[in-house]
Parts: sequence; C-alpha cells; structure tokens
Amino acid sequence: MSNILDLAKAVSQFAIAGEGNVSVRDKNSFLIKASGTELSSLSNDDLVRCDFECNILDGNKKKPSMEVSFHAWILKTFPNINYVCHTHPTHTNKILCSGLVNDFAYKRLFPDQIVRNGIKSCVVPYATPGIELKNAIEKSIRKFILLNEYFPKLILLKNHGIITASTSVREAIVSTLMCEKSAEIFIGAIMLNDIQFLTQEQICAVDSDPSEKYRRSLIQ
Repeated sequence: MSNILDLAKAVSQFAIAGEGNVSVRDKNSFLIKASGTELSSLSNDDLVRCDFECNILDGNKKKPSMEVSFHAWILKTFPNINYVCHTHPTHTNKILCSGLVNDFAYKRLFPDQIVRNGIKSCVVPYATPGIELKNAIEKSIRKFILLNEYFPKLILLKNHGIITASTSVREAIVSTLMCEKSAEIFIGAIMLNDIQFLTQEQICAVDSDPSEKYRRSLIQ
C-alpha cells in the first residue's frame, strides 16, 4: 500500500514521534497506522487492518492508533472518502489553542485557501482523544453538512490538530499543506496589526469560478 506510505511521508513534518495518523480504505476494511509508530518512517509492517467497527483483522498483533474510531466512522459513513489524514501542524495549532479559531475557520485570506480548504472549515470542540473525540467529530461534521450540504475539506480540532479526508492521496496532502500555509499567513497578518479578510462576494467569486473548479478537479 505505497499510497498511504506516500501520504504519511508527505505530512510527517507535522508530527513528532508517534503523533498523527493516516488511514486508507481497502474494500470492506481499512488500513491504519499502528499505535506508537512514526509517520516519517511508516512501513507496511506498521499498518493494521480493521473493519469499520474497529475490530482488528488478519490476526495483527499490533494495536491500531488510539484514534481509530473516528477514521472508521468517516470511512464507513462517507463512501467517497478513501483517505483520512490527521496531523498536528505547529502554526495551525497556535490558532487552535487561541481564541481566533472561528476567524480562521470561517473567513478567508487568499484564493488558494478557498480552492484547497473550502469557503469555510468545520470546527470541533476539544475532546479527549479516543471515543470522546470521535463523538465530537461526528457531531460537528453532521452539523456542518446539515448547514452547508457538503463534506468539509478541512476539519479543525480545537487545542489538538487537523483532519483532511479525501478521495485521493494528493488531495489529502495538498489540503494539509494549504492549511498550514494559511495559518502562517493568518498569524503574520495579525502580527502586522492589519489583517484583511476577503469579502463574502470575493470568496464566492473564487469558489464558483470555472477555472478554479477545473484546477481543483485535477487533484481529486
């Protein structure tokens, strides 16, 4: 499963030691990073196969990531999602640990942020990693879809990290990288004491532009 290994390596800069986790759909089951293994050195031996109820298959003696439950829920509930990527980008976490989360989630600064992370992001309140976090993610995503009628391109976990869930490895990577770039720009603009957000009209113009839709489609 070289594709999930490519994903792990590409986002490994946003995780230290055993932080972060990635998973990939494989027919009626999925493969997920084993608990305690590192994204930077992930190998096929570090992947655990589970069903969508989080049961370990194939007699693997390694344990899946402790956050296996939200991977399983996303992959089970949304058949168009093939990859789930969870990381802890430093600049993004500066915002997630502050009172500026909503500004970062619901406002936009530049066109490519809109194209790669959507016109708004899903915010999940802090919850302890494990089942409590899975339940918070499920509740927040369902609410986001009810209000916006689409699956969020970027999921922000307060005081924790981010999730990008997508159809392709490339899309998961690009969404993660764009989030961290956006966070750096956001923090820099605030430090200059004159942050300038795009207007809703400007955001909609980028989001609906045929050229941008075509460019977006090339990565899906």
